Amino acid sequence: MPVTPLTDILTDFRAYRPGNHREFLEWVRDHSQAVGLKAYALQDATSAALYLSALNQVRDFRWRHWCFTREYILKRTAHPTATGGSPIVTWLPNQLQAVLTQMLEVSGRCGGNAGVGEIVDLVRSQQETLKKEVGKYCADRGVA
Repeated sequence: MPVTPLTDILTDFRAYRPGNHREFLEWVRDHSQAVGLKAYALQDATSAALYLSALNQVRDFRWRHWCFTREYILKRTAHPTATGGSPIVTWLPNQLQAVLTQMLEVSGRCGGNAGVGEIVDLVRSQQETLKKEVGKYCADRGVA
């Protein structure tokens, strides 16, 4: 993920996770960094396609999170900040956009592996939808 003020807040939010969940995610992060998982995955088209599939799961979670936020918060209030004080209309989509961007970069390494084209089409569609929605909600709230 990009290093932004949001990244620091999200790191702080980790303290609210159940201990065993937090420990597992820390283990996954530490070990994937230690073995250079991303660099390894991008060495050949098949591994890159599998890595893209893993990113697609992250995208799916973040997209659902955005949709829930849009439906149950943004459509019901014009308040510009979320719990924790973050600017809800820009920070939440920031993480989703980071995943979408990463997916397009990785897709270029996937060769002709099956399913990659469908994933790329979905990513591009969601990028466009997200851009429009964020623009609308920012304008509604006077957020730059």
